[in-house]
Amino acid sequence: MLQPNKSAVLCVREVVDFEGECMSSRTIKDVLNGQVLITATAAMSVTQVAVRMKKNGLAAILILEGKRLVGIFTERDALFRVAAAGLNPKDTEVSAVMTENPTTIAPDKSFSDALAIMHDGRFRHVPVVENLEVVGMVSSSDAMGPELEQFMYAKILEDQVTDVLA
Repeated sequence: MLQPNKSAVLCVREVVDFEGECMSSRTIKDVLNGQVLITATAAMSVTQVAVRMKKNGLAAILILEGKRLVGIFTERDALFRVAAAGLNPKDTEVSAVMTENPTTIAPDKSFSDALAIMHDGRFRHVPVVENLEVVGMVSSSDAMGPELEQFMYAKILEDQVTDVLA
């Protein structure tokens, strides 16, 4: 709660309380707790990958070669890179239409950091990688709690500061 004659400041995209401490935030590891990692291989067809996504209720799936992350395939990729391009999903390997080398985040980072990456990159899913091994994926839909409020408040403050300094 804002107090009279006091103002909030930004702390690595998080709101700071009035004693100067960053407000608590879940880590990526906290968000991943209980998540089952579902992946696909680059050689699978778009149809095979889409069926796997539907079966598991996924909007995005990580594409691996062995244990190495090589890409991510999303509903938007299916729509824009396959359907709108007139490609046959049965004959198209997912490697041809996935987003290669996606931006990743480490599990010890805050979920607010992941929200900032998604906002800045204009995408909704971020793979989580630890020691070159994929451990999960976070999504903007995971932000149904206080992080979203904190992030939006920080963005509003950031925009106001930019306007004042311009």
